[in-house]
Amino acid sequence: MITRPLDLESRLSSPPRDLDFVAWVNVGVIVLFFALFGSPSVLLPGVPVGVAESGAIELPSVGATSGSAGAASVVVSYRRDNVILFDGGMYSLADLRKQMEGYVKKHPGAVMLVRADRQVSMQAFLDLCGMARSVGFASVLVAAETPGPDTPAK
Repeated sequence: MITRPLDLESRLSSPPRDLDFVAWVNVGVIVLFFALFGSPSVLLPGVPVGVAESGAIELPSVGATSGSAGAASVVVSYRRDNVILFDGGMYSLADLRKQMEGYVKKHPGAVMLVRADRQVSMQAFLDLCGMARSVGFASVLVAAETPGPDTPAK
């Protein structure tokens, strides 16, 4: 090696064996973020809609029960009537039932997050909630987005 003729290896200092104070602070901050974002105090991205066996739509309540719905397992984007994006595919409402049954068999107790567009009628949304109840989803979350500054409001 190049260091042997000048005996430079003897003058090298050994690397430190412990972590710095700053490294421990970084580890603590990372653990704190994981603990906070994994806790139920972080708001869910939607409002839970009850899909009880009685068939009635249950109104959401504000408080501890809204955080107990769990995180969404699958996101359904409902663009307009009969255009539904579910689990990587585009389906109509009639074709969606078979896909939802397969998903619930793989993931029992799944929670569905519905991102509905303004072009979706309320009856189509209620049909989707009824289908989710009959297939076996634990609950349905409804997400809404505010229109951006470049989107004209109707």
